[in-house]
Amino acid sequence: MMENTLELTATHINYTITEETVRRLRERPSAQPIIGQDRAIHALNLGLGIEADGYNIFIMGASGTGRRTVLGQLLENYKANPANLQDIAYVCNFNRPLEPRAIFFPAGGGAYFKKTLKSAIESIRRQSMQISKSEVFSAASKKIASTYDQEENRLLGEFEGEMYGSGFSLIQVKDNEARSMDLVPLWKGKPVSFEELQEKVSSGKVPAENVGALRERYYEGLDKMAELFSQIRDLRRAMDKKIRALKAQSAEPIIENELAVLRSLCKNGPDYAEALEFLDALKTDLISRVHQYSEPFKSPAHKRNFFGRYAINLICEHSGSEKNIVHEEVPTFANLFGSIEPSGPNDDMTVNGHLRIRSGAVHRAFGGILILRLQDLLMEDGAWPYLKRVLQSGLVEIQTPPTGNHLPSLLKPKVLKAKLKVVIIGGEHSYDFLYQEDPDFQKLFKVCAEFDSVMPATEDNMASLITFITDFTRKTGTLPIDDGGIARIIAHAARLTDYRTLLTTRFTKISDLIIETDYQARKAGQTTITGETVSHAIENRRYLQRLPEEKYAQTITSREMVIDVSGSSIGKVNGLAVLDRGYHAFGIPVAVSAQASPGTKGVVNIERESGLSGEIYDKAHLIIQGLLRGKYAQDFPLALSASICFEQSYTEVDGDSASCAEFFALISAIARLPLRQDIAVTGSLNQLGDVQPVGGITEKIEGFFDTCSLLGLTGTQGVIIPRRNLPNVLPSDRLLTAVQDGLFHIWAIDTIDEGLFLLSGMSPVDFGKTVAQNLLAFTEHLKDFYR
Repeated sequence: MMENTLELTATHINYTITEETVRRLRERPSAQPIIGQDRAIHALNLGLGIEADGYNIFIMGASGTGRRTVLGQLLENYKANPANLQDIAYVCNFNRPLEPRAIFFPAGGGAYFKKTLKSAIESIRRQSMQISKSEVFSAASKKIASTYDQEENRLLGEFEGEMYGSGFSLIQVKDNEARSMDLVPLWKGKPVSFEELQEKVSSGKVPAENVGALRERYYEGLDKMAELFSQIRDLRRAMDKKIRALKAQSAEPIIENELAVLRSLCKNGPDYAEALEFLDALKTDLISRVHQYSEPFKSPAHKRNFFGRYAINLICEHSGSEKNIVHEEVPTFANLFGSIEPSGPNDDMTVNGHLRIRSGAVHRAFGGILILRLQDLLMEDGAWPYLKRVLQSGLVEIQTPPTGNHLPSLLKPKVLKAKLKVVIIGGEHSYDFLYQEDPDFQKLFKVCAEFDSVMPATEDNMASLITFITDFTRKTGTLPIDDGGIARIIAHAARLTDYRTLLTTRFTKISDLIIETDYQARKAGQTTITGETVSHAIENRRYLQRLPEEKYAQTITSREMVIDVSGSSIGKVNGLAVLDRGYHAFGIPVAVSAQASPGTKGVVNIERESGLSGEIYDKAHLIIQGLLRGKYAQDFPLALSASICFEQSYTEVDGDSASCAEFFALISAIARLPLRQDIAVTGSLNQLGDVQPVGGITEKIEGFFDTCSLLGLTGTQGVIIPRRNLPNVLPSDRLLTAVQDGLFHIWAIDTIDEGLFLLSGMSPVDFGKTVAQNLLAFTEHLKDFYR
């Protein structure tokens, strides 16, 4: 009988890994430490090997597929090219303090330069403080002072004589601890005040005209005295300038001698060109300011602030032998591209602003590799756009973050050339999305290392998986796993892919299973993990996740959900759907009903009319109409008004896996012939009547099996699936036992006719004749109706 040829036996659906296979594969050494990601490894090697612009790497794949692990293993032997590594420092720009200059050193040279310069500056200060104590300098400075003192005394003497001739004496006046000069009138060769002279005028001893003339000469004398003191101040400034020049002249050999070591270092290659320019500017500034640091400072803070101008801010340093691989786990704008520390409300940004500059991960990765996670990067304001700008221009400028409460900084540090390789780790389909949506992305990330979540279930890959399991148990200290336990884990790895011919590469799921199994084994007092322990751990995890599944089961047993698993009915078929929570999926039966009568509306999709259908579901309905016309109404126009509905479905429906069930319900309604209700159907179809594979096949089979178990197994119940889904059937132990005992059945079909035979028990030809006759009758009825 056709029914027997279509039915799958327990042998057909059974999927196990034998202990003998595990024992044999244990002896085979794993060919490679990285399992199942050959394509991704090839892409990573390509990206790491090419240094041209744009060959940054984007790693795409599901979480748990070993993206970081594989990258880490490939980078174990990676070593940055020492020629590409530089130490970078910011120093004071003495001419433009708000624009700190950058200087560069070969890897490892920055720290030595910084230390040597600090020692040189301290030595210059100590020696400069001794200049004033030297006999040569003291004699020379005294000579200069004596010359200017003589000139000052000469001017004072001439002025004093002139004033004496005009009737005044030059005296010193003390006023609030300050001393100044003043003119006092002379009366008979003795100094008197103008008040005393006024008294004499009042007594008639002195003519008023004489006192008035004397007062005029007094004010003229004050003007001349102001000019005199201005000349004296100029003389003193000139004297100070000469003494400073003398001190600078004395300090210059000291400064040159101390900087000579640094100059000799900087002559070793072109990497020190900016450092040489800085040393020239430094020498000039040290000479011009020797008078400031050769004297004691007012306070330690004043000294610290002053010498900060000569300090080096080494923002990036390397040893020269390092890998220079930078992982930035928190890629904020500041963490990536550096920042400028805000100054206090009373701070002058022009004073030692270069010491407020802080580097970011991009700077530390110069000449090496920067590794970022896409999700973290996109969550930070401004980070992704600025990273693209850095990669496009090859330049990075340290600035305050463009968002938040940060005020723009007045500092404008020198822009740096950014030479690095960026590796971004993203999820599934992330590269495709960015490639389509971001026109800059495809130019900047030319290498996509795509990690597959599955791998072929070859013996080599199974041997590698066994090695992974063994290594994991050894490293984590879990109980040893016997051959039966490993066989069960491999079978579970296949079930995670929904393919008998594949194994999962999401090894975190395997690791989690081993940890949970170890817990169950220790709790039970076992010393070894067996296959039974692994199965118990899998069921325990399923129990934790299946609360919604149990809630649905309650609606079945309470008959709140109207599902029939026995008898027959016209225009109704049990379809199958999958509810996927992301971490747990389970199948449920859904009643698919149809009604048909003469009319012109065609096949109405109730889900679509109510706004609950997706595009693929709508497409499947159009295919159903095409198949109906092509199979049963080629010789006459189709005069049909029919409707198809997912009963008790209140959420959006999408996909085409129910199109077989819908088609069967539709032709049953048209032919008025009953179909079995103890059989559920899943499968997609095309306009030629071929049954096509669908997803979630194991969950759908087990979903109807669980429903039948709740309502009572009769021994006739079962599921019709596409034959092309046989590689996807990975039954549980309960289901396999029920099939072995004949309590549940699974049939695999290739065509609609085969499924029609199983559901109706009739020949597909006879059933089809009835459908065609009724459709023709619909057409005749419609003609008669409109006459």
